[in-house]
Amino acid sequence: MTYRPRWSESIRPYIEQFRRLSQDQQLQLLKVMMSTDKIETSENKKHLNVVSNSSSRIKTLEQLLDVAKVDLEQFFVDKYNINKWEVSAQIDGQMVTEELFQVKASLVRNKAIQTRKRILDELHHDFINHSPKQVKHKPIEGVGHMLEVNIFDLHFGKLCWNGETGEDYDTKIASTRFHSAIDDIIQKASGHNIEKIVFPVGNDFFNSDGKENQTSNHTPQDEDLRWMKTFRNGRRLIVEGIEKLKQLANVEVIIIQGNHDFERSYYLGDSLIGWFRNDHNVSINNEATPRKYLKYGQNLIGLTHGNNEKIADLPLLMASEKKELWSDTKFHEWHIGHFHHKKQIKFQTIDEQKGCVIRFMRSLSGTDAWHNLKGYVQNVQSAEAFIWHPQEGMIAHLFFNL
Repeated sequence: MTYRPRWSESIRPYIEQFRRLSQDQQLQLLKVMMSTDKIETSENKKHLNVVSNSSSRIKTLEQLLDVAKVDLEQFFVDKYNINKWEVSAQIDGQMVTEELFQVKASLVRNKAIQTRKRILDELHHDFINHSPKQVKHKPIEGVGHMLEVNIFDLHFGKLCWNGETGEDYDTKIASTRFHSAIDDIIQKASGHNIEKIVFPVGNDFFNSDGKENQTSNHTPQDEDLRWMKTFRNGRRLIVEGIEKLKQLANVEVIIIQGNHDFERSYYLGDSLIGWFRNDHNVSINNEATPRKYLKYGQNLIGLTHGNNEKIADLPLLMASEKKELWSDTKFHEWHIGHFHHKKQIKFQTIDEQKGCVIRFMRSLSGTDAWHNLKGYVQNVQSAEAFIWHPQEGMIAHLFFNL
């Protein structure tokens, strides 16, 4: 038997071991190597190591990863190496030569995928441990009313320091203000016959839109927590608010995307759909359109954040986008956020009953460094709510002021 070796030092032990075999054993081994692919895997804290030794079929990195069934969403290749050699044997008067390969790959976990999986696992854990408790409300006696609860521009996740801006603000403070506003509004509205609650969610509920701690337009923000924790805690805060509101009446949640949290608000809405999927007291409107409309009796209410449309165009937009609803209703209003201050504009048409009121909602958010630098520090921090009569329009305007 003769050999024509071409190998690197790393595979020399395999060749030496092959030499010590009998001719029949060598032939059998060659047949086995041509018909099977043996993969060895090992994993430590940093790497997943995959090796194919003495294979005639696994010749490339792609083939190794395919045979080893490596999930390339979970791992990516850090480094790899391919060794090649020939083993020859004279069998039955014929020289048999087999080209063999050793393919080694070292992979590391995709941290972004790990983070996403951890968030999904936490969300799944919350889902399976949450069983919505249905609330049976007493029948409304007389005329029912709709309560609209607006906690706009909370900027959950924002970090403000008293020494720089004149007040402290973080996720704990935001949560306290949020719950105080919900509790106060419920108490003030409980004297009315509330048959339905509308709860716009979003409108810069979150202060930033991704792991870089930037707004949707990539403006850097001072953040209190890591982005994963901010999203999780923010979602829990909204769920707690909805759970409180639904004790009074059924709740329709309407997602309004802001300029700080355009994507994150949509993800929040999608997770809320899953969370309340079996709760007959709660419905979620997470349609992709940036402008949403709500009809209640003779009232048509438009909801948008206010950073994209020209304010003067909003009445015409409502009349154009919802022609039938506009003509079928008497009271028309837009409720927008973004500006953090209270303001009201009344647009009047020739027909006085077909006018439109635009209301700018206040914010409970703390003053950040940029607003303090620009001198925007005099706004009253507040949350607002409205009580609507189906035929007589808005009959009460409620405030929770800090």
